[in-house]
Amino acid sequence: MNPPHGTHRARPFFARRRYFDGRAELGAIYSPECTVFRVFAPSAERVKVVVADGLAGADGLAEHAMSPAGKGIWEATIPGDIQGRCYAYKLTGPGLEPDREVVDIYATCTQGDASRSLIVDLRKTDPPGFRESRFTRPGPLASAIIYELHVRDLTIAANSGVRHHGRYLGLTETGTHVPRHPEVSTSLDHLKSLGVTHVQLMPVQHYDCRNVENDNTYNWGYMPVHFNSPEGWLASSAEGSAKIREFKAAVQALHQAGIGVIMDVVYNHTSDRASFEKLVPGYYYRMDRKGGFANGSGCGNEFRTQSPMARKFILDSLKFWVREYLVDGFRFDVMALLDIDTMKQVRSELSAIDPGILVYGEPWAAGPSPLRKRSDKLRTRGTGIGAFNDCFRDAIKGERDDESPGFIQAGDRADDVRRGLAGIADDWPLDPADTVNYFECHDNLTAWDKLLKSVPDAGDEVRQRMMRFGALILFTSQGAVFIQAGQEFCRTKQGHHNSYNLGDEINQIDWSRKLKYADVCDYFRGLIALRRRHPVLRLASREQVERRVIFRKPPAPRCLVSRLRGRGLEGEPADWILLLLNGESGDTTFKLPPGRWAVHADADHAGRTLRHASGHVTLPAHSGMMLIR
Repeated sequence: MNPPHGTHRARPFFARRRYFDGRAELGAIYSPECTVFRVFAPSAERVKVVVADGLAGADGLAEHAMSPAGKGIWEATIPGDIQGRCYAYKLTGPGLEPDREVVDIYATCTQGDASRSLIVDLRKTDPPGFRESRFTRPGPLASAIIYELHVRDLTIAANSGVRHHGRYLGLTETGTHVPRHPEVSTSLDHLKSLGVTHVQLMPVQHYDCRNVENDNTYNWGYMPVHFNSPEGWLASSAEGSAKIREFKAAVQALHQAGIGVIMDVVYNHTSDRASFEKLVPGYYYRMDRKGGFANGSGCGNEFRTQSPMARKFILDSLKFWVREYLVDGFRFDVMALLDIDTMKQVRSELSAIDPGILVYGEPWAAGPSPLRKRSDKLRTRGTGIGAFNDCFRDAIKGERDDESPGFIQAGDRADDVRRGLAGIADDWPLDPADTVNYFECHDNLTAWDKLLKSVPDAGDEVRQRMMRFGALILFTSQGAVFIQAGQEFCRTKQGHHNSYNLGDEINQIDWSRKLKYADVCDYFRGLIALRRRHPVLRLASREQVERRVIFRKPPAPRCLVSRLRGRGLEGEPADWILLLLNGESGDTTFKLPPGRWAVHADADHAGRTLRHASGHVTLPAHSGMMLIR
């Protein structure tokens, strides 16, 4: 996809704003009476839309000349009902191949690697009651409890108990459980019982699957091809419109379970199979000083988000997923490669649809980029765009992939843990709504594998206590909370820190671990219930944090003590919540404030009143306690 080495490609004349129409509706606009085709191709001299009966070949094929509609857009109208037929574009002009069929970047039902897309009446793909099964969005990002999962990884294992292994429909099944253990729920029932507010689906936009049939290296979807069509590999059939119906069914099932759906979107780069360069050479990708594709993504290119029609494409695409599929938020992969003006417009236009739509992402790039106004932590704070808190992540368990310990193993980085608990800092974030708190995601070692590496001599019981300790810190922190699927029962990837191409054996969720590590899973579930029950654990503003979160002098250097003032906060049943964290290597005694306190979480259990305490409590090493009065 890169131009020849050393070739310099100047900024094209059509990059100027006079070749921009923010109101144009692009793509194939279907109705039973006619279908209107519009494509942005300002450098083309001629454009044709090809309509045919099949994905390849000449059956029913007709080529229709398109006319200039102004501002670089070409248009054609074909009368009659052509639902179920296929289409593509042919373009003639500098740098274009006139005999090549090109997929529409706005296509809503792409067909694998075919150059033609299916024309679909999208409303006929709605499951019964789909548009009535809406999710009641809980409000600010700081109220979200997000569960990251990959559609395939969640249910592909034989012990998932589902019929539709690794498919969208696997997310719709109820009554699923580990074989011979009906008490151990899986898939959707597990998500419901856990109590998360949202799932974050790793990429489901059409992505590059070229190696799937050979060695099952499917890249988790982080090599996108076509952004407005669901990935067919996760449907019962890659051809036809099954992907649309079945993804909608998954969204509907999650909504009916009271769970919102966040899409992990990868607008920072594309696969070399994408159509952008084939439609408008030199427009949609950033170039480096040598005239090659910039590579801040580490994947071969960067999408030029600041180009007017590139920015419009992203905005149109996001609004399409909200309006057509009723999704509830977006997580932006390598968000720093999207310019801040684009991201602010994303936030503004999605808020105009519903302010409860969540927007957050990775505030970093994977390498050097010519982009200056990056969507990093400092530029996104205060905008309603959240960012992952990597400092808090590393403070909890240590650096991502090496042997270095963090607070839960050795009490290290207590100051960074304190800042993460507060959800605010002098540099970043300004408010809890700026931060997404986590200590495990699909990248890097799982938390359990990190413990196996960083404390190899600790017993399994101690490592489980550290997992519970990390969960207590996470679920009592201000800001959005994020966990990876299986983290709640000590997910392992056999020590692999980058498993994107390692297939099912490593990436599948092993549901037997929910049985083996039931106490850790129950602890996570209990903490989620506590967090949802107590608004003081999910404050929305700096002003509230400064008034209600108070840190006290701990009894030892590797400990933390926090008091949260609940009195007077709407919906908060507690006057005070007391958080005690012992990062020391031995038992530590904490003095309690006056009064009788109810213990709701300790080293082993969480979620209900366990006992009462007054005067002093002693905590084992690597553990914490949450008390309420």
